[in-house]
Amino acid sequence: MKRSHGEALPAIARALDVYLHTVGRDKLGWYVDPEGESQPLDDKGWEYVRYILFDTAQDEACSLTLREHPGQVSGFRFQLSGHDLTSAFAARRTGLVSAVSFWLPTEYLEEQGPGQVRELAVALARELPLVSGYASLSFNHIEVLWADRLIRELCFQYPGLDVHALEGTVMSIGTGVRGPYWLNFYGQPLLERLGGAEGLRTRLPLPEIDIQELGQEKVLVALGEWPIAGNQEPPEALRPYRELTRVLEPHLHEECVRWRSLNPTRMRQWQRRFLD
Repeated sequence: MKRSHGEALPAIARALDVYLHTVGRDKLGWYVDPEGESQPLDDKGWEYVRYILFDTAQDEACSLTLREHPGQVSGFRFQLSGHDLTSAFAARRTGLVSAVSFWLPTEYLEEQGPGQVRELAVALARELPLVSGYASLSFNHIEVLWADRLIRELCFQYPGLDVHALEGTVMSIGTGVRGPYWLNFYGQPLLERLGGAEGLRTRLPLPEIDIQELGQEKVLVALGEWPIAGNQEPPEALRPYRELTRVLEPHLHEECVRWRSLNPTRMRQWQRRFLD
């Protein structure tokens, strides 16, 4: 979202309510306090959540992480990284944005089906003043050396899996886009640059690609009924991803994130994996 967090926080709070109403409030049991320690999401914890969402609008930045489990990889998770885009820091980083992520475990997708996940993703996208957003299979990991090594070895074998790094992305993505995913959401000003919904339909005529307008300012571009990992599917299954990447290429953002697993050259190769 190319918005200061103070402007976006009411929409973020509504989106979090949508997420919790869908998956169940009990799915998030812990929050990360300002010292980086996990604390139970009890009455005191929810008071802290409300403070972040409703009382930090004037701060230069805000962050919030809610987890299913403490100190381990969690299936359900919410993360907020917000910034004041009028600050002196933002003036030095013109690509700075505010962003949120909502995690679901693979078991949720398998049990509820892709239609339920798509419905949730659309509901979240409707609430948020997004420039771009997506839903994808992803490597779910914590920042330890062995996890980085596994990602380095596997990310090119599974091109359908995202390598998620919210803190790095928010620093420079601006109004660009990270790449093609199972569900892709585009808002303004990116949508206008892509030719709007009709322009996308003209340039993406494949039957596997569904383009749904979410009001006048947003669209969903869905690449198939189910997300794919990309390692066992036939080559033609990746064609929608390649076609969308060609449309997105002028707007692809080459980010520099703090991954020990990929050097800048390999990072660029991964981000262009459907082109090169």
